[in-house]
Amino acid sequence: MRKKSPVLLLILCLSILLCTVAQAVELDDTARKQAYELAANNTPELSAEQKNALLSALYEADLDDICKAIELRLITCQELTAYYLKRIETYNEDYNCFITICEDAMDIAAQRDAEIEAGTADGALFGIPVVVKDNIHVAGYPTTNGYSKESVSVSDENAYVVERLLEEGAVIIAKSNMSTEAQDARASYSSAVGHTRNAYNTHLSPGGSSGGSAASTSLNFCAASLGTDTNSSLRMPAALNGCVALRVTTGLIPMDNIIKLNSSRDVVGSITRSVEDQAIMLSILTGGTYYDNLNADVLNGLRIGVLEELSYAVSYDSERSEESIDDEVASAFENAITELESCGAEVVKVSMSDFFYLSDRTFPAGGYEYIDDFTSEFEEFLAENNISAVIYPTYLSTPLRMGTDENGTYWDVYEQDFINNCRALAPSAAIPDITVPIGSHSLGAGIGMEIAAAPNSEQLLLDIAYSYTLSFNHRAVPTGAPDLYAAFNAGTLSEYIDSYLLSLLPVQEEETPQVGPKKEPLFIPEPVPEEEEEFELSTVNIIIISCVGIVFITAILRGIRNLKRRRRKKKNSHIEEDIRETVAK
Repeated sequence: MRKKSPVLLLILCLSILLCTVAQAVELDDTARKQAYELAANNTPELSAEQKNALLSALYEADLDDICKAIELRLITCQELTAYYLKRIETYNEDYNCFITICEDAMDIAAQRDAEIEAGTADGALFGIPVVVKDNIHVAGYPTTNGYSKESVSVSDENAYVVERLLEEGAVIIAKSNMSTEAQDARASYSSAVGHTRNAYNTHLSPGGSSGGSAASTSLNFCAASLGTDTNSSLRMPAALNGCVALRVTTGLIPMDNIIKLNSSRDVVGSITRSVEDQAIMLSILTGGTYYDNLNADVLNGLRIGVLEELSYAVSYDSERSEESIDDEVASAFENAITELESCGAEVVKVSMSDFFYLSDRTFPAGGYEYIDDFTSEFEEFLAENNISAVIYPTYLSTPLRMGTDENGTYWDVYEQDFINNCRALAPSAAIPDITVPIGSHSLGAGIGMEIAAAPNSEQLLLDIAYSYTLSFNHRAVPTGAPDLYAAFNAGTLSEYIDSYLLSLLPVQEEETPQVGPKKEPLFIPEPVPEEEEEFELSTVNIIIISCVGIVFITAILRGIRNLKRRRRKKKNSHIEEDIRETVAK
């Protein structure tokens, strides 16, 4: 029988140690409640190192954690707004995400801080910086719709969705770039500021028309953003920039004071870095409870259909030939199917033979009269196939190159073939549809998967996306606009907050060391006076001593075994020498 290596024993022991320590530093519900009660009467005084570590933790942070950091007074609204404005100032020149930076953002943030001091702060986005697409009215700023600022007047009132954000305490920090009149899904080019670039590769298109919102969210220039979707304008740029976007059931969210492109197909929504953030934003925009009702177990036993017409090549459509479908996109989608199955879903291929006929006739002017027919057909299709939702890639062809690349090759974004799956189903049938990241293309762009369901099934779509991304989070963090405080990295914002909450709790008899990426705890409780200190072996100390002992003893035994082998070998060599001498005689 093969004997275990001391290295393997050491790894085993250290694994047990890390698991034990990790469990020890978790805050249970009781401890968390106690810590929050203590935090209510505590104003943190952070050192420069602790503050920089917090600013590092804001990178890629979720909305819920940012709200907690503000609630705990770890950061002020002004500091948070300044954090995002500094990132914009440092990196936006390469990406061109904005038409307007809101000059009063810091003043609004100061007002939010004053409300906190007065005890009147309230709202699910209180103090959170958000970007708004420039076809959505924000009072006091021009709404260009992609035209030059000089050609438009300043808005005197807010869009309904902007009012909802402000009622929840948000800070609008910028108006994002878009394709002029929201006409183009291939790119986000405006006569106001030109092209926006992809968050992962500035030689690629970010998609359109909400490319500025998608790229700025992916690059951590804001906590979340608003955009609109006529045919694909939320979901396409979200997918290409590694984000999440949900096109709601047509008519679910009021479009008041938003410049429309097609009133029968237009919807407004948000672009976020996570499904949880998407649920929070939808709850705010609709007054619903989508975030509170997220179900992580929904995929277990759920039957989902792969819509063949939008997932694979079809012989009767020259645009959807085998040659037009990108291998990396196809591979990522097949992998996503396998991942969904591993989450407990039953995934089957389904075909809607008259799909393109139903979809195409909703496009011409006046085609809205056929949308209801398509909606009914789709609901019947789901029932006949006993499926709850359908899936397909957000796009099928190679991400679009733009401008001159590093080799000097010029790419005209408008002359390249591109298979856009977004417009064919959800806008044509007035149904909800969410895109989530399923991988990254070697060129740098994100790859997305659409999940569509019956009208008013937003909760189901969020649940499916939430359950999937909990197990398989394919969002890639853009490398072109790195964390400005990376040198002070202390882990995620959630870990930082837990570290702070733990520091507020009374010191227990047995203290456990902090684990994670931090070299030292960020928050250290007051030391116990020397005369009160007693040396006791905690569980962790015992495990550490045991590990060292096992390794030490194993090393000694191995040394003894090797010594015996050398002696046997030496003895055998003497015997062999005697035998050779005898034979020679």
